Amino acid sequence: MKRMQMPDSTATDLPTVPAWLAAAIEADEHRKLNEKANEIQRNKISADLINRKFDMFGVEPLHPAHTDERGHLVGAVLAMPDYDEGTYEVRAMWDEDSKQIELHTSDWMDDQPQFGRVRLMNSLADVAAARHETPKFPAPPRNLRFEALHAIDNVRPDNIKNAAVEAIVTAINGLTAAVLHQTEVIARGNDRP
Repeated sequence: MKRMQMPDSTATDLPTVPAWLAAAIEADEHRKLNEKANEIQRNKISADLINRKFDMFGVEPLHPAHTDERGHLVGAVLAMPDYDEGTYEVRAMWDEDSKQIELHTSDWMDDQPQFGRVRLMNSLADVAAARHETPKFPAPPRNLRFEALHAIDNVRPDNIKNAAVEAIVTAINGLTAAVLHQTEVIARGNDRP
């Protein structure tokens, strides 16, 4: 009678990655490195464009535009804030769309100031004007799905004492739910969030 040998429980059989998946992972890492390298290159070019434009205007910034150790663009500092005059710090960035210098300011009254775009630089007068302009930030995106669900949850048709209004609210809630469902189906079909 042949004895069955028990498997060695000390051996660890780690799953191996298939060759095609290893190649896909390597290709993805290569793509990410290329994207980062392209971003750093774009930022270096933007810094150079900003500094060359200032040479053309005859402007010597307090700190020229450059890239930091991570490759992020650091805008040229043109003017420091003056608390007595109520003016803001002005920095110069590069606008890819218009291929012009974009002026940014930061509200010195903030504990952690953020720079925001105020205008494009068409002349030196724009720098002087920007010193008095509070940065404008885009409104945060609305979560329409949350707003719709909140509206459905907070308007209960059974609390309404008018049958006609109750029917309308019920219909609107049903239509809203149907639209939300369709957006989920479409998003899943398109593989997008």
